[in-house]
Amino acid sequence: MPSPSSILPGLPPALHASHAGIWLTDGRGEQTVGLGRGQALARAADTPLLLVNAPLLGSRLGYADLSGLDLLELFAFLFPAQFVIPTVAGLARAMGLTPPASDAEAATLIPQIASTMLGWIQRPDWAEREGAWTSLNQLERLRWSWAPLLRPLIATPGTAERWLFSRLPQWEEQAPRPAPRPVTLDEAEVLARLRSLTGSGAETRQGQRDFSTVAAGSFAPRPREEAPNV
Repeated sequence: MPSPSSILPGLPPALHASHAGIWLTDGRGEQTVGLGRGQALARAADTPLLLVNAPLLGSRLGYADLSGLDLLELFAFLFPAQFVIPTVAGLARAMGLTPPASDAEAATLIPQIASTMLGWIQRPDWAEREGAWTSLNQLERLRWSWAPLLRPLIATPGTAERWLFSRLPQWEEQAPRPAPRPVTLDEAEVLARLRSLTGSGAETRQGQRDFSTVAAGSFAPRPREEAPNV
């Protein structure tokens, strides 16, 4: 369980739900209480709560429009273009914390993960610092829920900064590969090739002739994708 000293003051409670139940932490993120679905939705409507994977949590609560302080959004801001498993355990591992052993522990771990992520901004080795202030300004205009918490932590740069994604490798989309060249085998050519393979003195077998002409049709253009001529 996270210690009180590891959780930044001013963070709202955390909401977590699974097939086993629904949990909400207290204001200090130290303890959890079990909630019903209606109670959880009422609390989420009153104030933005800390949560992980709002779409999944909303589906479990039966409210697709659920919103709040989603830690996945914060991770995408801090570490753009980096993969993370979209769960509490996945975020914990990404931030160097021990994954939760239970759903109740997952709820109390969410504030600690949030505090660790917010504390990352103060680290001198935060590689994505350049461009973060500009991105935050744009997100703030869109009323991003994390903006008020991030604004005091990201100082105005002294000089013009590059766009956040300008350091990523450049790539361009390529046109799809052209369709393969169709191959049409004439029946006379097929039978001539059969005669050259069997030899001029070989017995003429109608079964061989029929199979050869039918098999040649497998090289014809496909009528549709994933439908070979066999």
